[in-house]
Amino acid sequence: MEQLLNQLHEYAKDIKINVQNLFSEQNQQLKMKQIFGSALACAFATKNLLLIKIMQNEVQKVLSNDEIRAVKIASTLMAMNNIYYRFTHLVEDKEYTQMPAGLRMRLLVEHKIDKIDFEIFSLAVSIINGCGMCIDAHTNQLINHGINKTQIQLIAKISAVVNSLAQILTIENLE
Repeated sequence: MEQLLNQLHEYAKDIKINVQNLFSEQNQQLKMKQIFGSALACAFATKNLLLIKIMQNEVQKVLSNDEIRAVKIASTLMAMNNIYYRFTHLVEDKEYTQMPAGLRMRLLVEHKIDKIDFEIFSLAVSIINGCGMCIDAHTNQLINHGINKTQIQLIAKISAVVNSLAQILTIENLE
């Protein structure tokens, strides 16, 4: 990660500083595994191969194999759910919201990690994918489990900064 940050051009200076601040252990509102797991989940959501590779390397120092697996579960299930529920929210005919989704989502509860961590990873991906219904659902779950608004804002910042990193890598054609 440090090598990538050192290669960023002047126009990306703000993003470089934001990345350094987000991953600093000082004054963190979330556990480091929650921050790194969110960042990896967001990298998956951006689909930027270089960013995914960099983040997978970074999280090895912080996340267990079960946690990495859960990040993958959150990323893939949110890729499906965010599209489906964004459709039901945006379509004019609200009858679709009353229909059963009929989509298999068993691993939402069988992910083998702490529920709060999984909700954090799911929220981070939902922010990247822009599904308001999913953002509300995961935010409400986190609030109900004692996560405060400052912590939720940090998840949104992680999503925003990781998305920006993917944009920089695309601009620089670094894949």
